[in-house]
Amino acid sequence: MPTADLHVHTRYSDGTETPQRVVEMAVEAGLSAMAITDHDIMDAYEQAAPFAAAQGLELIPGLEMSAGLLGPNGEVDVHMLGLFMDLHHAPFQQRLAEQRTRRIRRTHEMVERLRALGLNISIEEVFAVAGEGAVGRPHVAQVLVTHGYVATPREAFDRYIGNNGPAYVPGTPTAPQEAIRAIREAGGIPVLAHPIYVKNDALIEQWAREGLVGLEVYHSSHTPEVVNRYKKLADRLGLLKTGGSDFHGTSREGVPIGSAPIPYELVEALKAWKAAHPTPAS
Repeated sequence: MPTADLHVHTRYSDGTETPQRVVEMAVEAGLSAMAITDHDIMDAYEQAAPFAAAQGLELIPGLEMSAGLLGPNGEVDVHMLGLFMDLHHAPFQQRLAEQRTRRIRRTHEMVERLRALGLNISIEEVFAVAGEGAVGRPHVAQVLVTHGYVATPREAFDRYIGNNGPAYVPGTPTAPQEAIRAIREAGGIPVLAHPIYVKNDALIEQWAREGLVGLEVYHSSHTPEVVNRYKKLADRLGLLKTGGSDFHGTSREGVPIGSAPIPYELVEALKAWKAAHPTPAS
């Protein structure tokens, strides 16, 4: 049976592999389709597309859009996947550019706070790790590992830059509802990524009423019990089911491409929804 992985990162955000390499890895894993879902940037798609076409791999344009909300214990990160995006939707690309500018400002402030704590890293090092992609906390974590201040990226988050860390800087002001609306206006299908991290099914119900279309039922961090729970929730709310590995690279913590495959029939369901909801006029 053909399968797909609809959650894959490249070095254009916080992954380590090139667009060409993730295509090769998807083919090696026996996938029929893959979505590149970098954070707040879609530049990898056009690089990967010719390689995917040559290999017979269906490549789906997507992204993972950063959002957030305030909870009782501080800010909660919420990530919205946008699948089957219109790459040339100018208002959405402008929004992403603004989001990446906020990421740069946030990273500058984080580095300043780390330096005040005695961790002598530079913003130039962080940007060098990020390359041409969207900079973020994983790149800061990697620099901290390189300097020997921490042993792993996870330790960097736990000790310094996680949501309760001394160098934490609040992220995007984008509300989840705003991300859903923006993705739909750009012809995409908004899908809540790794819902287990939200830890609030009532919020998922609210977002479903506000335009959420899909739920990432299958994810590398979801146990069979969690998958079952979200399958039932998706059915009850009338949400499309998706899934993916959330691959970030062979040198990063995490799992390989294709490790949380979904049947291709779920891709067909996404395509059917897309056909019935064409991109609105800009």
